[in-house]
Amino acid sequence: MTEKKSLLRILATMPPAVMLLIVIGMAVVVTMMVTGRVEEETKSINAKRAQLESTTNSTNPVADTSRPHKTAFYAVTYIPYETTIEAKQIEKRQIGELELWDDAVIIPSEIVGHSPKHTIPANAQIRQGDLQ
Repeated sequence: MTEKKSLLRILATMPPAVMLLIVIGMAVVVTMMVTGRVEEETKSINAKRAQLESTTNSTNPVADTSRPHKTAFYAVTYIPYETTIEAKQIEKRQIGELELWDDAVIIPSEIVGHSPKHTIPANAQIRQGDLQ
């Protein structure tokens, strides 16, 4: 019991500036420990990810969907509702198979000269459902 009283007496008589410095010092130490641990975990996860990607790419090249596989047409500019679409308003892009809409228009003659059912924003893939 006397140990607790002596500790309380020391804390009570300690100047506030010294107590503040102790608290700040403890906060800095804890922050450094947490930051170090997070950096270690990040390095570990990145190493595992790199190993997994190299294994996946070497064993199954078909699984790589980042390579262009399909052709799609995109609106270059904003295309207003019920206007005639011109060739300069669309562009052909090579995209991954998973990015292609099921009803994507793949022939430019199906787009040029037609009008959209609704407004088509710039950089949007043009779909059958977008055209009248």
